[in-house]
Amino acid sequence: MKKSIVLLAIAAILVPVSMQAQKKKVVAKKPKVTAPVEDPKLTRMLSATASVVIVDSVVVDSTRLLNAIYVNPEEGRVTTAGSFFNNNDIEGFAYINELGNKCIFSRMGRDGHMHIYQRDKLGDIWSDSEELKGLDDGGRLTDLNYPYMLTDGVTLYFAAKGPESLGGYDIYRTRLDAEGRKFLKPENIGLPFNSEANDYMYVVDEQNQLAYFATSRRQPKGKVCVYTFVPSETRKTLNPDAYSAEKLRSLARIDRIADTWGNGTVRKQALNRMRRGFMATNQIANASETFTFVVNDHTTYTSLSDFRSADNRDRMKDILSMQAQLSVLRTALQKARNYYATASARDRQQLSKDILDSERQEEQLEASIHQLEKEIRNTEKRE
Repeated sequence: MKKSIVLLAIAAILVPVSMQAQKKKVVAKKPKVTAPVEDPKLTRMLSATASVVIVDSVVVDSTRLLNAIYVNPEEGRVTTAGSFFNNNDIEGFAYINELGNKCIFSRMGRDGHMHIYQRDKLGDIWSDSEELKGLDDGGRLTDLNYPYMLTDGVTLYFAAKGPESLGGYDIYRTRLDAEGRKFLKPENIGLPFNSEANDYMYVVDEQNQLAYFATSRRQPKGKVCVYTFVPSETRKTLNPDAYSAEKLRSLARIDRIADTWGNGTVRKQALNRMRRGFMATNQIANASETFTFVVNDHTTYTSLSDFRSADNRDRMKDILSMQAQLSVLRTALQKARNYYATASARDRQQLSKDILDSERQEEQLEASIHQLEKEIRNTEKRE
């Protein structure tokens, strides 16, 4: 009897515990979140990120890439290979020097990959295409494209794919050897110019101290962002000890171009160079090309040769130049106004001053154009 009572007591104790155990919910283990692994090549390049002032950026259709890149005619020009060969079926891009007697261009090779070639013009005849030697780094680089040579005739920039590339296309730089026979080992120009996306079309306008490169980073399919920046003769790198790891990566990614402006002086000087018409040199037809100028109800001029006096021809050249400057200025003004809406308080303060300065320049240009037009009409009527 006593034994039964003891067993019942034990059962009374065990049952509630058992029931409680049954009621316990099984907590599912949370899956481990694996942090994205950074490309070791990017990690190695971070400490050598170039210090650069990015003046502006514009997003365009990838098919209209060259419309956002400007080169002083005294330094040559960039175009498509199809345009150079007058054959739209030919893919690739071309650089023609300022004398118009050397062309460096990319074109599909027999192996199905892009290669870079050159042709020289002797008299009125172009030489056969010759592939440039040394650019592929012994076969390590493929799909060579987007060539651009500096006025020294030695330094060449191009884009290619390879084991050192961060993304698809990376930008490389090389120089012609002393004997002029082949190019030296190409160098990846690193961050922030290259990224884990496609980066290409590095172009330098030496006379105006401005340069450009294109990238597909953070862009939808079919779009490309073209950055305008201030080039440097010698590479200056950011001091990694002066930034947090995340800030350094942000600068390397170009998250905000405003972060590269510093006190804004260098950028403002660059904007002034742009507004003086260097971009307009390539945007607007040269003064020798046709235009429309109404002298009176019965007379309209369409070329410089229509003007009776040399002074009026010079006035018309000035008008064309100022109209080009005005076009560039208005585009920059609109972009500044658009950016103002989402800018920080600090950026707005600087933007307000820039916008007011630009509006005054706009008024001055309009007044100058109007005055020159008036002078032309008055003198052309008398002569």
